[in-house]
Amino acid sequence: MGGFLTTTVVMLLLLFSGIWVAVALGFAALFGLSYTFPVDKVVSLLGKVLWEQNTNFVLVAVPLFIFMGEIMFQCGILGRIYTAASRLVSGIPGGLLQTNIAACTIFAACSGSSVASAATIGSVGYPLIRPRGYNRQLALGSIAAGGTLGILIPPSIILIIYGSLAEVSIGRLFMAGLIPGLVLSSLFGILLAVWALVQPSVAPRERSVTLGERLRAAASLWQVALLALVVLGGIYGGIASPTEVAALGATLAIVFAALYRSLTWKVVYQAGLNTVRQTSMILFIVISAKLLSMMLIYQSIPSRMLSMLDTLGASAFAVVIMLCILYLLMGMFFDGVSMMVMTIPFVVPIMSTLHVDLVWLGIVIVLIIEIGLLTPPVGLNLYVLQGATNEPIRDVIIGSLPFLGILAVMVLLLFVFPQLALFLPGALF
Repeated sequence: MGGFLTTTVVMLLLLFSGIWVAVALGFAALFGLSYTFPVDKVVSLLGKVLWEQNTNFVLVAVPLFIFMGEIMFQCGILGRIYTAASRLVSGIPGGLLQTNIAACTIFAACSGSSVASAATIGSVGYPLIRPRGYNRQLALGSIAAGGTLGILIPPSIILIIYGSLAEVSIGRLFMAGLIPGLVLSSLFGILLAVWALVQPSVAPRERSVTLGERLRAAASLWQVALLALVVLGGIYGGIASPTEVAALGATLAIVFAALYRSLTWKVVYQAGLNTVRQTSMILFIVISAKLLSMMLIYQSIPSRMLSMLDTLGASAFAVVIMLCILYLLMGMFFDGVSMMVMTIPFVVPIMSTLHVDLVWLGIVIVLIIEIGLLTPPVGLNLYVLQGATNEPIRDVIIGSLPFLGILAVMVLLLFVFPQLALFLPGALF
């Protein structure tokens, strides 16, 4: 136990010193393993983990989904999605604020990244909103909150990471995130509609388009529908694994870019470069998390924690509530991937013993991570959107506050109605 406490102190010191999370976790894990094994054995374990994680077939889906979203962003398809979404929701109270939520929901099915969603809609949609008399703070908040849907609606990169770490079916997790994602999107839209009706000055009434224009707008989203069909249909039908459908999705994105005559070497180069950067960061953190997990197992930390909980007599419900509070606090300081990889090695053994459904738990954790994305001082969506729009960070934070309440309601709904997350995986698998 002394080795674990010393390792924890080392890890916290490194984290608060400002060193990258992956480096802090990895160094602390190696430091902890050195308490149990000689140096040559620790080096051997490091080599084993590096090889296994970099050749993990499940994690190959991560760069493929990132590349798919990057291609669609770089070639301008996502700009067309925003235009189509604005026509589909025209006439609904809230105007272009509703478009932000609708576009983020559609984009979530193409990307899997909340940060990419916020940056894209902020760059494409906000310049259209700003000169039209909308409440600036609410407009920024709708984009920041809508962006969080990117990690809940499949294909979600963070669900792939959770599934890999917790050894849970990626297909089940994707299905589990679909209904909560659509419900959350609807709740965001209802909030904006009610706000616009009660206080019309926040959102001018936009012109309602004709049925023909709506149908043409819906038809223009054929590429998104095809991607969703490939990803969800492939997994549901048992035709392909998540990694294989990721490869098909990336290929389709290239085909779409070619059809729109926007596939250039510059587009491919920039998409590839961004994919390598994001994938390297994610895999670096996952490798460190695996080392940390090994250290905990070798020092029997999960079993000791279970014994402690058994002594305290804590119920599964109480433990999950404590975990949610922990994630809420961590969300103020760490990004979602870092939070997940730091805690999953502790959490999964405990929750499995308490018979908590790990698929349901994954969706709850993702929702709380979404809250963290909108919570200062380290809310990534807040700063990404501020960078994309050049608006004061104070306005972005204030505009996001009402949506934090909606996210909290969604977490509560999952506790009261767990079938929101479990119905589809149970029915389809």
